[in-house]
Amino acid sequence: MLHYFDYGVDQLAYFDEGSRESMQPVLLFIHGFGEDHCIWKKQIEFLSQHYRVIAPNLPGVHCKPLTIHHSHAPSIRNYVEVLHELMHQLHIEKYYVIGHSMGGYIGLAFADYYVNHVMGLALVHSTSYEDSPAKKESRLKVAEFIQEHGTQKFLETSIQNMFGNAFKKLHPEQIQDVMDSVSDISTEAMVQFVMAMRNRKANTHLLIQQSIPIWMIVGEEDIAIPFEDSIQQMQLLPEKNVMLLNQVGHMGMLEASEQVNNALLGFIQAAENK
Repeated sequence: MLHYFDYGVDQLAYFDEGSRESMQPVLLFIHGFGEDHCIWKKQIEFLSQHYRVIAPNLPGVHCKPLTIHHSHAPSIRNYVEVLHELMHQLHIEKYYVIGHSMGGYIGLAFADYYVNHVMGLALVHSTSYEDSPAKKESRLKVAEFIQEHGTQKFLETSIQNMFGNAFKKLHPEQIQDVMDSVSDISTEAMVQFVMAMRNRKANTHLLIQQSIPIWMIVGEEDIAIPFEDSIQQMQLLPEKNVMLLNQVGHMGMLEASEQVNNALLGFIQAAENK
């Protein structure tokens, strides 16, 4: 069911599906850059049969962007605080976080700041590394392009590249649906997201801590997250905590939804049965 949360500037929409039993685990899904919570539709449908699932839009997605004072740089922490307040308002103190791409960056910061709340973290096509100097420069060019040409034109040039080759050939209509669903995100919000990603620091230390489980789902054809970086990080985790998707790009939630669903279910079940 769709609900709304007032984050001080506007109201963001969030899905709240599944069991409300007090002992049942809760999963918080965080979408990525240039997406909304509907990117998780297949995971919500599947996992809400087992758990309570909360899947919000980030501030700025189909609602007003955050108000950030000109003296402060956009930060991933801005989004952590809004989502932490959402979970607090829902009286949910413990939960697993599943983040896609930028949502994974938010999830990492969440796990780092709110260690008493996050029970486990799944990084779906994401990375614990900060941007390289070349990537930081690329982020600036993306921000400039969005400011000059707008969100829709940026998505037209970028979203196709997020999918693996096979999926692009077989399901162009699904790719178009993703573009259409988020073309109304404002230029201001998109630039805030870009700069928050650029400004983030590495959280690789979380991959080797023993307090909470970290899981990774990696696409073999993902061009947004360098495969070499993913391999290096996968080696820091137990083998059972990693899922490699063959012939899949950056969007495994759609490209290989059954594999992703089963991997996430297995991850959570293993954590609960420890």
